[in-house]
Amino acid sequence: MVHTDRDIRLVIAGGGTGGHVFPGIAVAEALSAMTPLHVLWLGTGRQVEVEALAATPWTHRTLRVMPLKGTGIANKIKAVFTLPAASIRAMAWLKEFRPHVVFGVGGYVSGPVMLAARSFGVPAAIHEQNAVPGLANRMAARFAEKIFITYDESADYFRGAAVELTGNPVRRSIIMAGEPDRGVSGSTPTILILGGSQGAAALNRIASAAIRTMWQSGRKINIIHQTGPDAEEEIREYYRKEGVDAEVRPFIRDMADAYHRSDLVISRAGATTLAEITALGKPSILIPYPYAADNHQEKNARAMRDAGASVMFREADIGAVRLAGEIESIVTDRMRLQSMAEAAYGLGRRDAATHIASELMRLAGRAAQRQAGHKSGKELNDRVLHRA
Repeated sequence: MVHTDRDIRLVIAGGGTGGHVFPGIAVAEALSAMTPLHVLWLGTGRQVEVEALAATPWTHRTLRVMPLKGTGIANKIKAVFTLPAASIRAMAWLKEFRPHVVFGVGGYVSGPVMLAARSFGVPAAIHEQNAVPGLANRMAARFAEKIFITYDESADYFRGAAVELTGNPVRRSIIMAGEPDRGVSGSTPTILILGGSQGAAALNRIASAAIRTMWQSGRKINIIHQTGPDAEEEIREYYRKEGVDAEVRPFIRDMADAYHRSDLVISRAGATTLAEITALGKPSILIPYPYAADNHQEKNARAMRDAGASVMFREADIGAVRLAGEIESIVTDRMRLQSMAEAAYGLGRRDAATHIASELMRLAGRAAQRQAGHKSGKELNDRVLHRA
């Protein structure tokens, strides 16, 4: 790895799901727009992470760690024994890369990396996407100088720490997709169905059955359906047999285009998806994943519903016929669509990535002074002040 004294070296720790990966990408994109940047991403190696990072110039390495929460006692014991080796590996990679700052985005990989940062005296920060922080971030927070949160209520879990409410970072390509549309964008409404980067079996089943019900009643709508990798063929074949013309993909790479074409989003209530649809002002029907840790998805969705941006259903309370009726009710009422769109847009935090990037740059300035001497550190701090 070849760097100059003027380059910032950033380690991003975490991943595994789109909800962890995409906020990290958004912040790194924002930071790279401010200063020459080198990124080392230490993640889980899962498919969504690999695919999302493949288009970037950053170095991506996999840190083998097992989750502590939500597993049986035998797996918990195994997980504990993976931590020392993971911490040693993380320390070796940080020693080689010599980062100015470490940024944790959640997931069980982040703990050993944050510990390694503390061991080397490297400034570190984390971002919490959900209203109720996960176990990994609650543990990693003790090694962080700054904690960025998406929801006010998260602050209660980080008492005594330097906490800042920023919202959830959204990728630049999505931010650039523009402001909310006023009503249905064309003569035929377009529905975007998102089960998350890994898909969602129940959501796929309920939503596809609702679309079939609408088509059978004569209502033609455009469908973009992200199924997740395991359900693509099943959902594609289901639509074919039912005579539904749908655009089916396992994973949507160009989310900006998908959002731009959609009039209504049907989705789980992961924090990153909600950040994206509020940044763009997209009306939504939310069906939270009922088994999310600490029921955080339902809490996320309730905030959207209470603001008038979304309609929320518990998975146990919604079926195909009822969902079809709700879709019909929303897409045929232009005033309601407009009101939901504006409420969603009002919740959006489109400056989150830039704000967090600026704060990371300030932290990096201190590390640069120690690593490269007073002169180069002062130059970096001058750039920080100039950007601010």
